[in-house]
Amino acid sequence: MIKSTNPFANYTLAITTQYSETKAGIAEAEKQPKRKVYRSLDSMLEECVFLGATRFGTNFIA
Repeated sequence: MIKSTNPFANYTLAITTQYSETKAGIAEAEKQPKRKVYRSLDSMLEECVFLGATRFGTNFIA
């Protein structure tokens, strides 16, 4: 943070710094997590049998 002899300038700089940090934090929080990609049906079923039903429909039988 840049210090100035003007107290109003220091106050304004503090507000803008806090605003930019908050804006960056909100942007980081709104990012979607990466989706897991399964290369084969076997690798998906090793993790959880129920993933097949959500991925291939309710009639999926492992």
